[in-house]
Amino acid sequence: MNFTASLIKFFLLFGKKFIVLAFLIFSQNSLALGTFELSEKLRNSTVRINIWENYGNEYMKDVFSGGSGIVLNKYRDTYFILTNAHVVLERFCLVEQYSETDCENDYLDDSLTIVIDTPDSSFEYPISNEDFIYWEDLDLAVIAVEGSIDETENFQVLEIGGIWHPLQQVYSVGFPFVLGNNKNYRDIFYDSCVVNAGILDEEGLSETSNYSIVHDCAISGGMSGGPLVSEDGKLLAVNGLKGVEILEQGWSGQITYTDFDNLNHAYGIHIYDLYVAVLNTESGNFDPRSKFYNFLPRLSLDEHESFYDFLLNEVGGSMSRRTSLNKLNKIFE
Repeated sequence: MNFTASLIKFFLLFGKKFIVLAFLIFSQNSLALGTFELSEKLRNSTVRINIWENYGNEYMKDVFSGGSGIVLNKYRDTYFILTNAHVVLERFCLVEQYSETDCENDYLDDSLTIVIDTPDSSFEYPISNEDFIYWEDLDLAVIAVEGSIDETENFQVLEIGGIWHPLQQVYSVGFPFVLGNNKNYRDIFYDSCVVNAGILDEEGLSETSNYSIVHDCAISGGMSGGPLVSEDGKLLAVNGLKGVEILEQGWSGQITYTDFDNLNHAYGIHIYDLYVAVLNTESGNFDPRSKFYNFLPRLSLDEHESFYDFLLNEVGGSMSRRTSLNKLNKIFE
């Protein structure tokens, strides 16, 4: 893909995390996929995540909650699934925005089992807390699924995009809990929409828990962790936040004020934010001893040159210049 110009490079420091929003205009020669081809690609690169009660008992097991996930990468015999942290945790303070200052992130109760499976339920993989990592300042988690090629032959890694502009056509997919789909093995739902805006300021990002891409695709509970992709099927963002209605009651309980405007938009975490988080935290991506070694897909320098330049100039934190360059060279090719 040839880029004609770099319109905006935006960099914001939020607490201990660097948030980047790269906003670029690109030429019109990107290869859009047909809708059937795109739906098949998304079907093979999106997984269902179920949180089960009594998973070991065939007659008593029931889904407690759930979300969606993205086939992010494959290294040797391990597939890495990207999702939201709030999908795999009992409590995630960043998103739930607890008022108490002593809020702590909590793992799920031992009686619950996290299970990854495919849209056709041909593959199920229970995971434990040791099988995923997450970031406190970013609502993302990465799950390591170790299995044979035969077990995961339908998995298709979703290529990284990241380049967007207002009114760009995008697509979302996931496994929602909605009318007609409230069942243990939820069907996969698709939608098309456009990018509405990007959240650029610190106050706005604080309100959205660092979700920066605004769009108008239909997103419901159960679709958290699902992908937002461009017409050529490349990953732009991870869905996980939907506006809620505002209702105010009088002293006797009657509704005195309503506002449903927030329901018009959904929000995604820009995929570049994951790369910034990995460069500034210890995730195991650069540690050969870790099960999360090389979980992050390498980026084409030609396609992501503006992002590389941004990282080269801005990212580093407490890392030395040499360490920073070494890490950059391991995620770009």
